[in-house]
Amino acid sequence: MDPARPARPLPRAVFFDVGDTLLDTSAMLDSALYTALVPLDATRTIADVRRAVEESGATLPVKRPPFHEVKDNAAWWIDRYQRVGEALGLDDAAVDRFVTTVSAGHFSGDPLVVVPDAPAALTRLAERGIVLGVISNWDDTLEAILENKGLRRFFRACTASTAIHRAKPDPRIFEYALGLLDVDAADAWHVGDNPTADALGARRAGMNAVLLDPHGLYPNLEREGVVRARSLTEAVDRILGQPS
Repeated sequence: MDPARPARPLPRAVFFDVGDTLLDTSAMLDSALYTALVPLDATRTIADVRRAVEESGATLPVKRPPFHEVKDNAAWWIDRYQRVGEALGLDDAAVDRFVTTVSAGHFSGDPLVVVPDAPAALTRLAERGIVLGVISNWDDTLEAILENKGLRRFFRACTASTAIHRAKPDPRIFEYALGLLDVDAADAWHVGDNPTADALGARRAGMNAVLLDPHGLYPNLEREGVVRARSLTEAVDRILGQPS
């Protein structure tokens, strides 16, 4: 750090997105579907699952309902799993078992994986006395899933879009979360992976924003005041004003 430059004050609060920020969702659909299929037909492969997902695509709803409409969102996923089971050629009884199994795993968050550097990154911030929160486009399973994954203990407050019927990038979800912690937007950061919902949404709500951009795809967002980082570890470095 340049000794002539004064240290940047630490933020009062840092908020995090969940999907593909704290929890990796990349294998969620394939693994959940395959896990549900194996007890019904152990001869099938993950390639069969992926083929059924693709083949059933034309019959699926063309637009996913808003995240804050939790009941409609759940119905959308259940319908999706129903169509995949049919595309796999399962009979009616097997389709019912398939949908029940995969839905239970989906809504409990079983296939989700904690991002490897998430616990250490959260711990670094908490040890500096920074209050942590979650702002996520998620349904009413959010806190239970964070608890199951061992991350809930880090957060003073968790805001799911279902709770207030507002989804990112709507500034009202950010404002609601800030109010829960009694923190001004200028004294808070938001870390997420989505350039529009997370980065621009937070900036337009007056917050500082870190975009997780591991492949360097969004340099143009720096003009909007968005800080980019390749990982959660680097995001914390940037928030704390430390060299990466």
